[in-house]
Amino acid sequence: MAVASDTGILIRLMAHIPDGFLSASVSAGSFAAAGALTAVAARQAKARLDDRAAPTLGLATAAVFAAQAVNFPVAAGTSGHLLGGTLVAVAFGPWAGFLVMTAVVIAQALIFADGGLTALGANVLNIAGVGTLLGYAIYRMLTGLAGEGPLRRALGAAAAAYLAALLTGIAAGLELGLSGIAPTRLSVGAMASVHAVIGLAEAAITGLAVWSLARKRPDLLFRAQGSTAAQPPPAVVLAGLGAVAILAGGLAIIASTAPDGLERLAINLGFADAAASWEAAPLAGYRAWIPGPVGMVVAVVLGVALLFAGTAATVRAVARARGSREG
Repeated sequence: MAVASDTGILIRLMAHIPDGFLSASVSAGSFAAAGALTAVAARQAKARLDDRAAPTLGLATAAVFAAQAVNFPVAAGTSGHLLGGTLVAVAFGPWAGFLVMTAVVIAQALIFADGGLTALGANVLNIAGVGTLLGYAIYRMLTGLAGEGPLRRALGAAAAAYLAALLTGIAAGLELGLSGIAPTRLSVGAMASVHAVIGLAEAAITGLAVWSLARKRPDLLFRAQGSTAAQPPPAVVLAGLGAVAILAGGLAIIASTAPDGLERLAINLGFADAAASWEAAPLAGYRAWIPGPVGMVVAVVLGVALLFAGTAATVRAVARARGSREG
């Protein structure tokens, strides 16, 4: 949903459902499903994680946060943002990708008041579950049929990213419809139509990234069988983190001010006033303690740093705990 800075610039997170939109039953059911998937993901990813993965997974989490913090125009006065789940899954595996996306969604809700606390389960289920796990399943199916050459991998990843983005919007629309806050036909149609356009950008970026990696550094892509992907040198990770922080801060200033798909639906159907968020969050509204666009840039850059450090520390702790038990 949209949050305004002191300058009137808006940063939105499309498909992030706020408090007030979901019924108690839908919220509870989505929490149960998201919790079960998170438990499975933690067990599956832990078996493959080691200390070397900490910096790159931290960088991936920071990059996803940065990508989701910037909206771009879609059509008819509506905006949207990239998701990134399929690309992360192709690079790090579906379960590690799920945890990366879950970390981003949780941080957005708790630190930036973006996405409701009662809707946290639904947002994790949609973005990490549908957008990442299902996106990777589609990618594996397509590459299994077409082969795993660089171009075929890239095309499979692009198609999977597009479908994952579309299905993420449909899932959010279904949850709104089941909650009774909007007619299912309208909520699904509105969310699907916006995500159908967003998916084009998602597909292009995912396909190009996978094509480049498959040609030049295939060892950096996840392999379903065998050892984990190779890890780039620390200097490369730090350079990537700096680039992500600079780009995120700069692009945040020129983010689209148009309503996102969910906000547009809420405005058109008259239930936008039902939205609520946790305003006590430290950086609520993507605003730091400095007024104007500078405060916005500081908040986004802080988010990049916090997600990188938090994810890297968590991965190291999990890897070392596993190593001590095995030893």
